[in-house]
Amino acid sequence: MVAMTSAAHAQQLPMTREGLDSAVGQYFAGADRNRDGRLDRAETADALGLARSLLTARRDVEPFLLEQSPDGRVRLSLNANGPLSQGGVADLLYRAADGDGDGTLSLAEVRVLARARFDAVDRDHDGILDEKEREAAEEQLNAAQWLLGRIS
Repeated sequence: MVAMTSAAHAQQLPMTREGLDSAVGQYFAGADRNRDGRLDRAETADALGLARSLLTARRDVEPFLLEQSPDGRVRLSLNANGPLSQGGVADLLYRAADGDGDGTLSLAEVRVLARARFDAVDRDHDGILDEKEREAAEEQLNAAQWLLGRIS
């Protein structure tokens, strides 16, 4: 998920992988409101600035609905509560981040995601973001935040 990339962006994007680990740890601790060492769906939604219902509502398994229009023709439409809806996409991302499938996110799971994003922009793989790599990371974060804003 973008959980911890938003954390890094909220302050200033860390220049090193070690700095990222530190920032993610601090952000995670602040997001873990019940102090159980895990982020449940509500805590994750709050941390990302999303409506809680996007991550807590039950989803239908069917992505599409068959409906009969007033003229008698059958139409196929997107199920607003299905896996391809905005909330369904947020749910899929959350489940993908939940590596052990226990329904919550640990600091280790969030760090895996943050490190993967860091490594993706660290083109020379030296563990340090140069100015060009940092600009690319900022652009990705801005795009991710824009998308999250469209979902909520």
